[in-house]
Amino acid sequence: MLEHLVRIISHIPKLRWFFYRCFLSWPDWPKPLTSYLRAAYWRVQMKSIGKGSRISHQVKIIAAPNISIGHNSHITNKVILDGRGGIAIGNDVLVGYESIIITLTHNHQDKDTLIRLQGAYCKPVLIGNDVWLGARVIILPGVRIGDGVVVGSGSVVSKDVQPFIIVAGSPAKKIGYR
Repeated sequence: MLEHLVRIISHIPKLRWFFYRCFLSWPDWPKPLTSYLRAAYWRVQMKSIGKGSRISHQVKIIAAPNISIGHNSHITNKVILDGRGGIAIGNDVLVGYESIIITLTHNHQDKDTLIRLQGAYCKPVLIGNDVWLGARVIILPGVRIGDGVVVGSGSVVSKDVQPFIIVAGSPAKKIGYR
């Protein structure tokens, strides 16, 4: 019933804006209620969201139809998901406060042409199951993060990360195993 109502609301731009601003972006509302409503709202917009997944307030989502989130994953406050190139987030993933997942970047190879005139390209980001991205982590386009990975707070992940490794730093480097 709720998903049908959200589906109707999402197709009317002014009503969608009002619904999201008034009911889903206020941090003062009871958390379980707003998390449930936000997930129902984004379930209609995104490719898929698994059961038990939560999206906190003030999350910015670009190109929602290109994003899929597995079961029991949690996207915390002020996260930015840029889905223009596609994002696949696995099951039981924690995305920390103010983290950014980017899928679009600019061409810059031609020295004789301004960077802003060279266009951009997209690469998908894939995040495995049971992954923890600490606060303020940045994931760059084309990165694949294996199952069971822990990414330390403030890290910039520019290369693929193998399963069950702990990485940290800028650029992120292996600091241990899980």
